[in-house]
Amino acid sequence: MQSQQQADGELVQMFGKVIAIVLLLTLLSILGFRYFGSVDKISAQGLRVDHTKMLNVLAMVKAQWLAKGRPSEMRLEWDGLDFATQEKHVSVDQNLVKMSSGGWPLPDTADSVGCKQLWRQLLGREPVEQQLVTQLSSEGDVCSFVAKNADRLSYQLTTGRVIFLTNE
Repeated sequence: MQSQQQADGELVQMFGKVIAIVLLLTLLSILGFRYFGSVDKISAQGLRVDHTKMLNVLAMVKAQWLAKGRPSEMRLEWDGLDFATQEKHVSVDQNLVKMSSGGWPLPDTADSVGCKQLWRQLLGREPVEQQLVTQLSSEGDVCSFVAKNADRLSYQLTTGRVIFLTNE
């Protein structure tokens, strides 16, 4: 009889351990889903910060353009240092930006690759690092940068207007 009670006690202990493991796994899975669900929100915050940065950079570029006498091409210089000297794989010529008649930076080529290069020239990093998809409008006057969660930052090449659209 005592061995039966001992076996029942071990069975109850084992059952308690199984319940504890199931509860722990459930808690970890809930936390995991919440974490991975917030990754898109974090990338959207990065795009929101880039919106503000893009506005500031464009204002500085326009001021440099005016100070240099409104050239059709201009080398971007930030406090005497340009991005080309800071990155090993970028040649000095890649920091030369075409300018519109209104004083706004233009992509070198009228395609998504040109928009991607313009993003790098203005913000100093590739849009791929932020997992952004780069697009040029069918009219060829708007570069759009789209995040995974469909948030969008659009730069109008003719007016210099920057628009941030979010799903929230």
